[in-house]
Amino acid sequence: DREYRHALVCGPDRDYLWILSRTPTISDEVKQEMLAVATREGFDVSKFIWVQQPGS
Repeated sequence: DREYRHALVCGPDRDYLWILSRTPTISDEVKQEMLAVATREGFDVSKFIWVQQPGS
């Protein structure tokens, strides 16, 4: 994201992946973009755990 609103962050062993956002929620469009990047990078997105954020 060119405006640094969202980011994917993984560990050095690629044993975890976080989607970070400056807001408590992300749009479905952003979510799909992030999932596509994660899949392309070899992550199994079916294992993602989606956390309900306070204020969302």
